[in-house]
Amino acid sequence: MTDEQRKEFISRAFMRIVAHGHGFKVHEPEADHGVDMTISPVTRRNEPGGKIRYLDSQHRLDFQLKATTPHSIVDAGDDIKYDLEVKNYNDLIQRRGEFLPLHLVLIVLSDTPPACVNFDADTIGIIGKAYWYLPADDAELSANVNQIRITIPKVNQLGVDFLRNRYGQFGVDV
Repeated sequence: MTDEQRKEFISRAFMRIVAHGHGFKVHEPEADHGVDMTISPVTRRNEPGGKIRYLDSQHRLDFQLKATTPHSIVDAGDDIKYDLEVKNYNDLIQRRGEFLPLHLVLIVLSDTPPACVNFDADTIGIIGKAYWYLPADDAELSANVNQIRITIPKVNQLGVDFLRNRYGQFGVDV
């Protein structure tokens, strides 16, 4: 397996853990047309007789996932800079105006796998950081051929409540 494939699988596993750990469902499309993973909440309602019914929510967040190591980003103080493929950037631009826009999640692994995976008697973990990105409202499709450098504020680092916060910012109560 190539280093790129290993990083991709680790990024998918990371997002599954983030989602499942907070009660969200993960959907992975068979064909990749710009969306690597869709995450949705599960709603619940009380049924007659006291039973609880769980139901898939109509609100789904789509994600492009990218995984890299520190040598492929530029640490610019309050921001990081990353060279994203133009096709992926333009996908983000095209879907920016939607109620729940397409998000990029960039996982910056501390080192090339397997060195970024750590576990001992007390901890299971992936060593690195993850950031989310949406293009600015005034950003336009890029005419570049290969890549475009994006700037991601470090305040966009994924935290424990990342998914709940993103839904909340779009007015969806989860």
